[in-house]
Amino acid sequence: DPLDPADPADPADQKTLDVIVVGCGPAGLALAAELGKRGVSVGLVGHDVPFVNTYGVWEDEFIELNLTHTLDKVWRSSSCYFKEGKETKVNRAYGRVNKKLLRDELLGRCKEHGVRYYSGTVVGVEVGARGMDSAEGGGYAKTLVTLKDGAAFAAKMVTLASGGAAGRFLKYEDDAPSTAAQTAYGIEADVTGYVENGKFDKDAMLFMDFRRHHTGLYPGTAGMQVDGEHPNGGEGQWETGSEAPSFLYAMPESDGKRVFLEETCLVAKPALPFSVLKRRLYRRCEALGITIDKVHEEEWSYIPTGGPLPARSQGITAFGSAANLVHPATGYSIVRSLRAAPGMADAIVKGIKEEPNAVAAAELAWEALWSMEDRRQASFHVFGMELLCQLDVKETTDFFSTFFALPKQQWEGFLASKLSSVDLLGFALYTFAIAPVNIKLALVNHLATHPAGAYFIRTYLKSLGAGEAE
Repeated sequence: DPLDPADPADPADQKTLDVIVVGCGPAGLALAAELGKRGVSVGLVGHDVPFVNTYGVWEDEFIELNLTHTLDKVWRSSSCYFKEGKETKVNRAYGRVNKKLLRDELLGRCKEHGVRYYSGTVVGVEVGARGMDSAEGGGYAKTLVTLKDGAAFAAKMVTLASGGAAGRFLKYEDDAPSTAAQTAYGIEADVTGYVENGKFDKDAMLFMDFRRHHTGLYPGTAGMQVDGEHPNGGEGQWETGSEAPSFLYAMPESDGKRVFLEETCLVAKPALPFSVLKRRLYRRCEALGITIDKVHEEEWSYIPTGGPLPARSQGITAFGSAANLVHPATGYSIVRSLRAAPGMADAIVKGIKEEPNAVAAAELAWEALWSMEDRRQASFHVFGMELLCQLDVKETTDFFSTFFALPKQQWEGFLASKLSSVDLLGFALYTFAIAPVNIKLALVNHLATHPAGAYFIRTYLKSLGAGEAE
């Protein structure tokens, strides 16, 4: 059932809205539902469109969120390839999210808790707007949101959950490295040859395949390659020093005849173009002897990663990727946003009930979302992201071979953003200890010379003075 409408011409709506959430993606819907659950009046502003990206998640994380019923399929294990002839097994169940089921679930929660909806594009946000009747808020000056169609709403708090589009309304810290990007091109297709001749396991998810199958190979010859004998320079890495690495990511159906295939650049500066990713995907499939019989869906994914975190002293808040809740080194965001929604809702409700103005209320919310501990962790993740941007093809495959050789609790905790800032230092030391010489040198050089190294050190040192206050 559709959500009840919010009417900008209705004085009752203008007087009673406590919070406006801008954005109807997973993060916006989850936060709106949690706010409504806490008894505040919520207006949701955005566009009524389906979720478009294919989401992959670790099953145990969706178990924690009670969302396993929204998974299409679960693979009990995943495979990675960093070199020819060597498979790295990741023994952790991985699931594919059914976009419609997840959206229906989140919309149902919003409906249950009285969230009202208005379709539109936000063009202006004015904190403490003059001329707004604030009597119902006990003198609390409301924030005015104006839309492209001329409509306007006012509320005690505005939270932007509309992705990168929200950036023009927000303030950010000024001492962090610039934003990078994860880009991907994918197709849902009927195929022939995905599992034939032992190419891939139809019962396992293909998490990362960095093998150099997209260049220098004749059609159907990828399966004949052995480590060190690629025609393009041994490991296929001749003259790849300036190339942005990418890998194949694949989700096969039970018979292996229908597969979601995606060429992904984990992170790059500047972003690797979609045209390059599409060309690499089709060339890779050709070399593997995989025939694409019919394309059902085509998708492009652009995820900003890293960059500065939001400043605390501003009268609005943000959530999801708009608030930089994207793991800089992996691009994961949906689970983190869903997990953080209850705590963010608690902080917003506390702020608008106890603080005298929107700036003070927003600061409570920002502290809940980005505490000093969270900022320490983020600086470490940004350091790792910037390192990946610097690594060449060989160094990238060596790095990930090292990463998945770590104890499971370490690489699993890193991917899930569950390692504390102290745990992350232990993670770094263990990685350094087992890494090959070229990665050791890259890590030391990156820490000593790259701005991300200075940002990481500065953030950890800055937090020492706040340690007792936490």
